[in-house]
Amino acid sequence: MGLSFMKVCVFTDIEGVAGVVSHEEHSYATGKFYEESKRLLTGEVNAAVEGLLTEGTEEVLVVDGHGPGGIHFESLHPRALLLHGRPITRAQMIGPIAGYDALVMIGQHARAGVCRGNQNHTMDSRSVDWMRLNGRPVGETAMVALSVGALGVPLVFLSGDEAACEEARADVPGIFTVSVKKGLSANTEITLSAEAARAKIREGIAEALRAHRRAPVEPMRWPGPYRLEIRWKNTQEADLMEFHRQAERVDDQTVAFTSGDVLDVLYYRSRPISRGEPEANGSGHPPLRVAAPRGKAGLVIE
Repeated sequence: MGLSFMKVCVFTDIEGVAGVVSHEEHSYATGKFYEESKRLLTGEVNAAVEGLLTEGTEEVLVVDGHGPGGIHFESLHPRALLLHGRPITRAQMIGPIAGYDALVMIGQHARAGVCRGNQNHTMDSRSVDWMRLNGRPVGETAMVALSVGALGVPLVFLSGDEAACEEARADVPGIFTVSVKKGLSANTEITLSAEAARAKIREGIAEALRAHRRAPVEPMRWPGPYRLEIRWKNTQEADLMEFHRQAERVDDQTVAFTSGDVLDVLYYRSRPISRGEPEANGSGHPPLRVAAPRGKAGLVIE
């Protein structure tokens, strides 16, 4: 008997969307084309929702994962639910996904340091030089896959630029990818049209679910313990991590976090600050605890 997909989560970013080419102009909230970028992302998300619905998915939760928020709400597919809001903790963003059968990613970019990855970065485009988990270069795709994998949810599909797709296939066994553009540099791309990109995503995501039914993708887990090294572009960020998050200072610009819990190291910014006070947005780090189901929107975080 094949797998059913009653509930699928769509995790979004914006830099890997066709036509979104520049951090300064398109992806930062201050960019002059930012509202256009939000519409382009939402168009690709809607195509993904349509592809999921053709395969019998009954509930789709869209998680707005881009820093300042990237979904154009009025344009969102009427069958989609939306998890958004700022400020938001990683627990609030990732935790509800535990109630879903699979995760897909739309609009993804390559990790920091991949020269032909359009708008390549890891977590913080202004401050982070690179991240390594257990000695292995790691980007946002693997970080999301490991986060939801810890909750028992597989990452089965990703769309984005060509470099992001190559990274996903290297890091996530069994994932299905769709490339909508090819980066020539951090701020240059050759891209499909919006219409062509959406058609490719719509067809690809349906194919990904069919492939997952035939050969299920397992939730991604790496063996612990875990050591996350972060190389910052300046020493001030390393200072803050060392003094306020109890990070190990590796060198002038690099710090490390260690834990037996992968979520603990990936959510390093949610750790309590050294004075024992929570962050201003209330994200003092609790271990992720999945509560009982509360209605149709899936599981929630306490």
